Amino acid sequence: MTAYDVAVVGGGPVGMWLAAELYRGGVRPVVLERRAERPPHSKALTIYPRTVEQFAMRGIADRWLAAGTPVPSSHFAILKSRLDFSFLDTRYPYTLFLPQRRTEELLEEHLAELGVPYLRQHAVTGLRQDESGVDLDVDSPGGPAVVRAAYAAGCDGAASVVRAAAGIDFAGTPDTWQTILGDIELTDPPPTPALTPSQPGGSVYMVALGGGRHRLAVIDHATLYDLSDQPVTFADLRASALRVAGTDFGMRETPDAWLSRVGNSTRQAACYRAGRVLLAGDAAHIHYPAGGQGLNLGLQDAGNLAWKLAAEIRGWAPPGLLDSYHTERHPIGLNVIDDSLAQCGLFANPSQEGIALRDRFNAILGAHPSLCRELAVRLSGLAIRYPAAGQAPGQVAGRRVPDLDLRDAPAPTIYGLLHPAKFVLLNLGSAAAFPAGFAGFADRLDVVAAELATDRPEWAGIRALLIRPDGYVAWASQDDDVPPLATWLGGA
Repeated sequence: MTAYDVAVVGGGPVGMWLAAELYRGGVRPVVLERRAERPPHSKALTIYPRTVEQFAMRGIADRWLAAGTPVPSSHFAILKSRLDFSFLDTRYPYTLFLPQRRTEELLEEHLAELGVPYLRQHAVTGLRQDESGVDLDVDSPGGPAVVRAAYAAGCDGAASVVRAAAGIDFAGTPDTWQTILGDIELTDPPPTPALTPSQPGGSVYMVALGGGRHRLAVIDHATLYDLSDQPVTFADLRASALRVAGTDFGMRETPDAWLSRVGNSTRQAACYRAGRVLLAGDAAHIHYPAGGQGLNLGLQDAGNLAWKLAAEIRGWAPPGLLDSYHTERHPIGLNVIDDSLAQCGLFANPSQEGIALRDRFNAILGAHPSLCRELAVRLSGLAIRYPAAGQAPGQVAGRRVPDLDLRDAPAPTIYGLLHPAKFVLLNLGSAAAFPAGFAGFADRLDVVAAELATDRPEWAGIRALLIRPDGYVAWASQDDDVPPLATWLGGA
């Protein structure tokens, strides 16, 4: 029996990012991954701006920027009217095209640098929790074992063993229709790297993966309701492409082609925490991957959970902090689920009414740039806002803080101040004697006096900011108030 602070079950992107953030928070995590090696295919391909900002807060965004390809726009429901991201208030006003496999490689390298143990061929089969911790039953290369941890985090996907063992309900609906996709070689690809034609008989999403390979996803109204648990065949994909696009783009059948069915099952965990067991990523929510939001949603779950769980383990978390993980993230998960369902209602509706609705909505998007902008902000993740206790509505508390340029500070930007994954109390001109009496918080708080280096009217009146480790504003003041540190950081 080996003891850790947190056993992270599932070594995909969400589990690895959670483990890295827990380590930065000062606790001892271990990652338990059932597979012997990483799958060769990539389910997700898109990194949204808020996720890149998360990496920037830890000083590692350049790794993703070097590996990925910026795409200046995205789509809603595979409609012809594109969503321009260039106006977004971020240093990363684009979607970053990057196959999930490469994200996993970068995160595993990051874990190795931190020294976090990542144990392959460790399949969790069950767990039991008591007042002081969790015992996890593990099938390991050395035989059955028990891993003891203060907490367990289930990042083990839609069929989560952790969620089932904790008795958490996964409420929702099963598949009522399915689409197919494949990563395949094309001998006659379209001239553009991405293609999203929409026809009366369905829709096609295609994007170049490099090396002559393309991701081809087909929403074929002719076979939409033909539910099957059989493997997709190359002939299935070709037939659907011919029906919907009128061409198979010269697709070649190769041994390494990846083919898959994707259904519209939609579920969300009733609670993200049950005692000492917590859930993140697909273990907490699943939906049709409209817009590629699932990976980003899970990574942001991890960023929210990690610092709160670390605070609980280290003993300084104020009452209710860990429970706020569910309070804050459950509505965000539900919002993404609703967004996915809305997109499905537009592209997976073969009725006459559905086709008319799609055509009308596409025309509305084309005629109203403000609506395109709103949808772009929502997809980007930059619009997420959490409840701000004790702060008046309309203030910046609860919002994400942009990476504002600073003058006379230890780092040139706010995200540079967040590299240690601590709270930051940023004094932008308040006369309050902030350093006095704050020494007892040094292990979880950095106090910085600085000035904004650029003209930002919406932030110009702020005299002090308390910024959470995940980059959201805990408290803000336009006066010389003393921040309510005990509310967020417990006792000194």
